[in-house]
Amino acid sequence: MSKAKKASNPLLPLSVSSEALLVDGSDIEFRELVHDMLAFGAIVQDVRNRLGALIGLSGTQYTILMAIARLADRASNLGVNELARHLHLSGAFVTIEVNNLVNEGLVSKIANPEDRRRVVLSLTQEGQLKLNQLGQVQQPANDSLFGDLTRAEFLALRKIMSKLAGTGPSTTALINFIAPDGQLPAQSGVKRPRKMAAGR
Repeated sequence: MSKAKKASNPLLPLSVSSEALLVDGSDIEFRELVHDMLAFGAIVQDVRNRLGALIGLSGTQYTILMAIARLADRASNLGVNELARHLHLSGAFVTIEVNNLVNEGLVSKIANPEDRRRVVLSLTQEGQLKLNQLGQVQQPANDSLFGDLTRAEFLALRKIMSKLAGTGPSTTALINFIAPDGQLPAQSGVKRPRKMAAGR
């Protein structure tokens, strides 16, 4: 890291205070991590949307269909709540999208024999056929997207993303608490921050 880069825009406060996220007292590496994650996240979304469109689905519907295909093999009675937890989505939203997939003839929804108030989800033959056909594009696309990772890097990334994926609800709740009604908290005066580094 160059000294010029570390010292850029010294009038802004640090965007993070955890020592684990600071390098030599600077948040430059953290900011670049966030920007890289945003860029990669946008790429993943674009790839997902393109793959979904190839079988006539939205990106979200494609993700849900794939999740049902994978999870149904591991859970004998896969329901909406389990699916929603796995995808970090609300149960209400997943219910709507699952119903759309049922209407498209891609997902089967039957009453859970152990609890008639719940349903069991699985792929129909048509849903399985579409995913099989998509594999000829999906596999090389994913290989290209993640192909620069070594096995060790992939396993490390998998563990890290599993940790980060669950932090969303608590973080949004924290923002809502600090800045209720979408307004910055009132300040009694502007003080020069003790720690300075480049901002967003």
